[in-house]
Amino acid sequence: MHIHSLYSDGTATVRDILDHVEAHTDLDVIAITDHERTDGAMRAAELHASGGYSFDLVVGEEITTRRGHVLALFITERLPALRPLAETLAAIHAAGGLAIAAHPMAPVPLSVGSRSLRRVRDDASHGVRFDALELFNPSTAGRTRSAARLRLNERELGLPGVGNSDAHVLEGIGTGFTTFTGHTAADYRSAVLAGEVTAEGVHWSSAHNVDVYRRQLQAKLRHLWHTVTPGTRDWR
Repeated sequence: MHIHSLYSDGTATVRDILDHVEAHTDLDVIAITDHERTDGAMRAAELHASGGYSFDLVVGEEITTRRGHVLALFITERLPALRPLAETLAAIHAAGGLAIAAHPMAPVPLSVGSRSLRRVRDDASHGVRFDALELFNPSTAGRTRSAARLRLNERELGLPGVGNSDAHVLEGIGTGFTTFTGHTAADYRSAVLAGEVTAEGVHWSSAHNVDVYRRQLQAKLRHLWHTVTPGTRDWR
């Protein structure tokens, strides 16, 4: 439920992502969550609707707030970046979405820290809440401070914990995942809200992390070339 495409800093087209999930994983539900945009996820939804895929797809966005990254799932329109965390959480819920803290407490990339998590817990304003924490993220960012993240949630926050791959390359998809009762996007949503989810996965090696960063840079350079050069391949 945390996948990046070429629309942001991923390395694969949305069609390639859908085809890879169908052919090489047993995932029941995925979400495209590009940084600060939903057009890739909406494009994926169009392809998914006509492609006969066996899994469900959720439109999402990874939003950069002033206190770190937040996953917005089950939304249909882009929500603005660089707004206060509380404002973003309220906006996600006003749009009918779920708000999940992406790789919380990790030093990099921008992540919601422990103080901000506590402030949200104590904020009684309407819609200002996290529905879940990304307790498992296989990247270096996710591995960093993972024990402290689990401890804080167990002792103070008590939020449902999900697992996500934060995939920027095809083979990363499914390396982090959430188990729940059911098979559909609606089942996933209900399980998160009921706190009946389990975060699982396998961490990436340091070499794989470096390789992902290298391939991200290559993909963005290719994207830039296709954008400025007429007649090149459609990257969508």
